[in-house]
Amino acid sequence: ALPICDSIDLETIKTDFEKAIIQSGATILGKSDYVFENDGLTMVFLLSESHASIHTYPEHNSVFIDFFTCGDSVNHQLFHDAICKLFKPKKIKMQQLER
Repeated sequence: ALPICDSIDLETIKTDFEKAIIQSGATILGKSDYVFENDGLTMVFLLSESHASIHTYPEHNSVFIDFFTCGDSVNHQLFHDAICKLFKPKKIKMQQLER
């Protein structure tokens, strides 16, 4: 298995992404994931508040995350902090939209 983001393995990503969602206060209703031949991961969580997804691209050492919620019961900052702790990104492009 190829490491993603400087030696983070797929199982760690799966469990820590779920932990970050739980830490935010979101309610997980279901999840699905798929691992590609190059060990790229696509994982989607159905949330009571909307959804969260992660797509990894080990060949580019990149991760793309979407975290969509409605209402005011979810703490997005806790989710962001947990994800940054996991990946220790060198570059972040974040967009927060009120809907």
